[in-house]
Amino acid sequence: MKRREKKQPEMTAAEAQSFDRFSLVNAAILEEASALKGCTCHAYEDWFTYNRWAAQNQQVQRGEHGTKISVIVHKQTTNDQGEVKDISFGRSVTVFCRCQVKPVEQRAEVQHA
Repeated sequence: MKRREKKQPEMTAAEAQSFDRFSLVNAAILEEASALKGCTCHAYEDWFTYNRWAAQNQQVQRGEHGTKISVIVHKQTTNDQGEVKDISFGRSVTVFCRCQVKPVEQRAEVQHA
């Protein structure tokens, strides 16, 4: 069975650090996860998804395990009659704290003679 690839829109570093919504429950989960790890990372400042870290030129380190949080996704769909409908659904995402990532090293281009 072939897995369907999802094409993620390109995100700037500034967009990767901004949020449209805030959840007190998720903030509490992430603050507790930070305390258990023994780090001082704060929700909505130091916790991002893998793709958001990549947009900030950061790489999640091998072997690190993320923390699951729940988010509400809001989308618009168009039905067969051309009507636009707003839909919302819950989804689980995995986030990583700043202590779990390192900057991506810039590799020099190797020139072939």
